[in-house]
Amino acid sequence: MAASSSREAMNKQLLDFIHSMEQEGLVDYRFAKVHMLKESSGPFFFASLLPTFCRDSTATLRDLTVALGQPLLNYHDLGELCFKIRGGAACLGVCRMAHASGQLHQAVQNRATKERREIFGFR
Repeated sequence: MAASSSREAMNKQLLDFIHSMEQEGLVDYRFAKVHMLKESSGPFFFASLLPTFCRDSTATLRDLTVALGQPLLNYHDLGELCFKIRGGAACLGVCRMAHASGQLHQAVQNRATKERREIFGFR
């Protein structure tokens, strides 16, 4: 009985924390939905998904940093990396990260278009 009430208390605390992150605009409703998937996917689904997302995002951000540091930028690769971060963040409900990577993707596309126009003589 004590373990059950302790688990319920921790779950309520986690849900309250998720709600506060929603209020701050860090995550959206999808984050809570992913949390609820533990009911059908097992109790450790959410707990294992977050570190996986963090690890994959860190690796992708590292790749993006390396790509941005190259003397000749590959806009296609930059766009793909932005899209990868945006997709993962959006699926998980990490809306601020998804929005920021979407803005970076748009900036990459704008810069690529500008350079193509300069190369081909269009202004």
